[in-house]
Amino acid sequence: MQTRSPLFPSVSSTSRRVCVLACIGMLVASLTACSAPRIAGRAEAEQQPSPCEKAYADATANADIMADKSRHIVMRYLAAQEAVSDWANTAAYCPARFADGTLRSAQARHTARLMAARLAINIAQPTLSRCDDIDSLDIDADSLSAMSVAEDQVGFAMEVFAARSFGHATLDISDRHKTTSQRLISLSGAEDNRAKTYDVTQLLANPNTIVDSATGLYAPTDAVLEMNCARSGIAAVAASSTSSNASTKSQTTSDDHSDDSREQSLGMLASMIADRVDLALDWGYPAFDEALFA
Repeated sequence: MQTRSPLFPSVSSTSRRVCVLACIGMLVASLTACSAPRIAGRAEAEQQPSPCEKAYADATANADIMADKSRHIVMRYLAAQEAVSDWANTAAYCPARFADGTLRSAQARHTARLMAARLAINIAQPTLSRCDDIDSLDIDADSLSAMSVAEDQVGFAMEVFAARSFGHATLDISDRHKTTSQRLISLSGAEDNRAKTYDVTQLLANPNTIVDSATGLYAPTDAVLEMNCARSGIAAVAASSTSSNASTKSQTTSDDHSDDSREQSLGMLASMIADRVDLALDWGYPAFDEALFA
């Protein structure tokens, strides 16, 4: 007799299939759970430029507009004004670009002033800052001491020139350099090794123009003095140790605080040094790159 197949599969067969499907489902779920979770905002944050990258990108973009003679002069003037602060920020946020940022900030100041004159816009003339409002600098003692000597030396030369009515020198300019020198040596905490008086024989022999030893170019003597002071400041900052291992530095309580302190210090020094370059350019020092970046 023929045996009929059951109308429904056996209970045991059905149970096995259900168990297999359930296990597969649990395995897929567990694998999904083990995949790396997406941290909200992480990808976006990784795409954001650093302060250094942003400052440099903004500076170069505005510098390109400033130099583009096909654009309207008003647009170029506004770009030059923006470039002043952008390059200063580059000097502060990008230690490796301190010299570039400082010099180009001063160069942009000078360019903006020339364009303002063409547009009949009154703009402030260069004025030397004196570090009056600076309470601390996150720069090592040796570097601050070197900057102090450079400021003292040019202050003495300007005093001599002012007494003889040479060039643009005034007693106020001399005093600003000497006040800055005193402030820097005080902030350094180092021994005061300034000579106070310096040999100016060569300067007195060439009171109007002199060969700039850094470039071999003739330039106004007083302008060369200011430019050499700025170069000494830039060299001192470049030689300075980082805030984490400086021998004399501002007190900090965390790495973030230390970074902020260093950036603020570089920003203040960049502005101060740019004042010297700006004054040199105003007095007739060559403004093209080959002279500035010698």
